[in-house]
Amino acid sequence: MEFLIEYARNAFAGTIGRVADNMDFLSIYPLFVAFLIGFGVLYARLRAKGRRPTPRRLLRMMFPRRVFLHRSAMADYRIFFINHGLLVFVTLSALITPGLLSEALLRGAAALGLAVEMGTAALPEKLLFSALMVLAWDFGATWAHYLKHRVPVLWEFHKVHHSAEVMTPVTATRRHPVDMLFGAFIATLCIAAAITIWTLVMGRGATAMSIFGTWAGIYLWRLLGYNLRHSHIWLSYGDFWNRIFISPAQHQVHHSTQERHFDKNFGHIFAFWDRMFGTLYLPRPEERVIFGIAPEEMAEHRSLRGIYLTPFARAARLLARDGAGAIAPAAVSAGPAPDPAEIPAPQRD
Repeated sequence: MEFLIEYARNAFAGTIGRVADNMDFLSIYPLFVAFLIGFGVLYARLRAKGRRPTPRRLLRMMFPRRVFLHRSAMADYRIFFINHGLLVFVTLSALITPGLLSEALLRGAAALGLAVEMGTAALPEKLLFSALMVLAWDFGATWAHYLKHRVPVLWEFHKVHHSAEVMTPVTATRRHPVDMLFGAFIATLCIAAAITIWTLVMGRGATAMSIFGTWAGIYLWRLLGYNLRHSHIWLSYGDFWNRIFISPAQHQVHHSTQERHFDKNFGHIFAFWDRMFGTLYLPRPEERVIFGIAPEEMAEHRSLRGIYLTPFARAARLLARDGAGAIAPAAVSAGPAPDPAEIPAPQRD
């Protein structure tokens, strides 16, 4: 009983803490700005259709009950709470940080006679280093995301995130702990490699510019509409900017069940990684998408037991059946599109 009480206390504190933590994408500032952008998009859409954008209509469109009270959204809220109680995963992911890994790599370099001086960088170098860190993180996150789709065993855990039938900002946290750890590990490797290369080339270390303790580039990205990626609001930047930055619409396409959308738009901030991988998809104006995975797999991903335990069972079966093939990159898709009558599409007006 004491364990359950402590678990609930940690989960509650973690949940409330995220809203108050300015470093978190679910904190008040990123959410507030995303809602302002969302209201602006809906306002413009209503005006373009000749409809009166009254406050009541805008609020109903911004927070539709069929999305925020959908069974899938309710599961997201429970997963959000449960994952915050699993502090063991937070502890495990903190064991290997970019700084510690880079320090180990630099010690190896020093043993080879490549000495470096740890000093304070000038402002131009600090700006350049800050940009490098954002690029390294974004590449690591995109590469990890790519592998989660291409490696069958990893896909079984990442499938939890794609099993969302509707999306709200909280859907971003609808992740299996194994999926979370793998993504953090790959991003850590890429950031550590970038820090090491910088230090060896420049001969000294540097500190990235930050806002509220978060790298400035990532914080601004989160502030400027990140939370609309997991939402019912369609916002595309247009073909030109969609080739540079991943728009909310492009990520919604990534969650689509339509075959032409399978394994597209893995990027987080920048779209040029997808161009490099050959996975960039430019959405059509007001393209209609349905979220989810194959219909035959949806049932077991609607319960908490299925969300947390099914991936282990499926991964074990893959390893037993395919051996090394289950951990080798392969084309993996979300399966055929479900009946549109079963899963509500994102609201467009």
